Amino acid sequence: MKKVLSILLSIMLILSFAACTKKEDPKPSGEGDGNEKYSGTVMLYTSAGEDAAQALKKVFEEKYPNVTLDFYAATSGKCNTKLATEFEAGNVSCDVVWLAEPSGLIDFKNQDRLLQYVSPYAAAVDPQFKDPDGYYTGARILIMGLAYSETACPKDQVPKNFDGLLDPNFTGQIIMADPNASGSSKAFVYGLVHSEKYGWDYFEKLAAQKLEFDTSANAVNQKIAAGDYKIGISPEHTTLNSISQGSPLGYQATSDVLAIACPIAIPKGCPNEELAKLLYDFILDPQGGQKALPTFNITPIVDGIDLPEGMKSAKEITANALPIDWVDLANTSKEMLDKFNKMFGK
Repeated sequence: MKKVLSILLSIMLILSFAACTKKEDPKPSGEGDGNEKYSGTVMLYTSAGEDAAQALKKVFEEKYPNVTLDFYAATSGKCNTKLATEFEAGNVSCDVVWLAEPSGLIDFKNQDRLLQYVSPYAAAVDPQFKDPDGYYTGARILIMGLAYSETACPKDQVPKNFDGLLDPNFTGQIIMADPNASGSSKAFVYGLVHSEKYGWDYFEKLAAQKLEFDTSANAVNQKIAAGDYKIGISPEHTTLNSISQGSPLGYQATSDVLAIACPIAIPKGCPNEELAKLLYDFILDPQGGQKALPTFNITPIVDGIDLPEGMKSAKEITANALPIDWVDLANTSKEMLDKFNKMFGK
């Protein structure tokens, strides 16, 4: 009898031990993995667009459930002006700024208004896309192309390149975002002005074509979709996103590639430096922000992301792109825009 009781006791002890060591069910993403220790609000200023900002907010808050991501989505010019005003007032509200091109951040860097920060994910970013001193890092690739009206411009009339806009068929029928406000348009002007194929002569001919302007790429696409203009110069992702939402637009990639590495940075004096670095890292994380970008037709800056059919990698795009000296653009943009504005009567 004692032997039987001993065996039963042993079995009970084994079962009890097994129950104690049984693995718990996996917890939902963002819970129980240390991410819940972060809390508060982080503010992003971005020219990436409302849809892309909303998508980033969704995936970021899923990973960090106790952190709220607020954002201000506007053109690069408006983001720069807003941030510059805050610097002057000594009251910075922005934690991370994400612009269409680097020249504004180069100006802020030279004014000692950016925080030096090298993200652990920045190592995967090609050196050509980031500041060698660690003040900003490219976080997406923007490509300039041609948006056209499916109702006002037959597809067989759509040019395959920027010089095709000089066709008399497009006189008074071309629009683009104002380079005084839009970072992507400013980079477009610089890239073509410094190209042997185009130069200032090209823009003189565009002025003769009565090129028109609006405040942003979204506004440009809306006017093309309405049939007010046949065609316009617009970022690829902006146009493709409008098309996916049912807009009567078409998109034509150009044989001359104008590509821009759109950078992120942390302003000095930001309200929450810890959360600023957290968001900065998340944007560059291949399993975070970078993974979410293709959903909105935006090219990630890093390799190793599953891309939809037809989307090229950042390296493939920039290998054939028109060269742009971003430091020179930062130093000469006022002079360039003054000449541009005089040429177009602005």
